[in-house]
Amino acid sequence: MSRLLKADLYRVLKSRLTLIALILALAFPVLTVLLYAGIRAIGGLGQNDAAGALLGANSIIGSVYSLSNNVGLVIPVFAGILVCLDHSNGTLRNKVIAGNRRTEIYFSHLIVSILFSVALITIYAAVSAGLSLLFFPFSWDSSLDLGPEILYFVLNGTMAFVFIATVSTMFAMSLRSAAPAIIFTIITSFFLVAVNSVVMMIDYEEFKYAVYFIPTFAGNIFTLNDFSILGLLNQSADASRSLIFAEAMLSYLFFGVVNTLIGLTVFKNRDIK
Repeated sequence: MSRLLKADLYRVLKSRLTLIALILALAFPVLTVLLYAGIRAIGGLGQNDAAGALLGANSIIGSVYSLSNNVGLVIPVFAGILVCLDHSNGTLRNKVIAGNRRTEIYFSHLIVSILFSVALITIYAAVSAGLSLLFFPFSWDSSLDLGPEILYFVLNGTMAFVFIATVSTMFAMSLRSAAPAIIFTIITSFFLVAVNSVVMMIDYEEFKYAVYFIPTFAGNIFTLNDFSILGLLNQSADASRSLIFAEAMLSYLFFGVVNTLIGLTVFKNRDIK
């Protein structure tokens, strides 16, 4: 397993696709900050203006882990392509012939996809946060402790992409073709975003329990964006941030394991050409 994992990691690291993905992860924050700065300058918007506040550090940082933003779509696309390369170039068949078990092959791809996704989203988030704080002011509710919220925000956002890595690997290893794997992964991401939006519009008291059934819903709770559901949640006397965070992590784990079991089962029962 370790030898197989090292080989897959080396293949991904030397791939031009990884370099392209890295360039995009660095370029998108720069373009976003320049765009926001340009709009604010042209419109004469300040932090005290509603539109100006929306085009600032809180907005940029609060959306870095969104599955529907630029890098949120780039990561699963590239992760799916990198996994499917083994199918298209015959490497997968050679791995089986060499005596590697299918379970080992699957988990090697899954681990590499997770590492690839986490590395890219971390770079993107760090650069986005650094540039936005350099050019725009950041506002925060003084009644809330910023330290734990940053921790919740980063860990929850990272786990969202770990979860999506299990989705992209499941489709890539099951469908054995990059195009349909990417399409179904993107559909899944947009479906989750759409469901999150619908749930947020439903006016019922215990909306926070949506994390049990929608793992990515926690992204609407743990965010550094002032224009979010965060303030509503903190108005609830019985809302425990740490408990909701733990429930969200368990939800990611549960659905991630489900994705892995489905993908592994399909992969183990399919012919390798």
